[in-house]
Amino acid sequence: MTEPPDRPLSPDATAPRRRTSSRQFVVVAVGVVVALYFILLIIENRRKVKVDYVVGSGEHRLIWLIVISGFLGWLFGIATIYFAGRRRRRAR
Repeated sequence: MTEPPDRPLSPDATAPRRRTSSRQFVVVAVGVVVALYFILLIIENRRKVKVDYVVGSGEHRLIWLIVISGFLGWLFGIATIYFAGRRRRRAR
């Protein structure tokens, strides 16, 4: 009744068709919006600003000050979590 085919089926015929889900569209759309936001952030903050330090001053691009400040804040946040966890474990 059901005999095997004379020749094997091609991989295209056996694999189910992949459909693009709405979740994938949302992820791509969010990625494009975030990338566009960062490009606009860089363009808008490319002007030079004067920065006064304790021992001097200098002119730097505003975008670099934003990026470095964000990175240092992230780094200090991680260090705070690490040291607070060590202190809690030691107190027990």
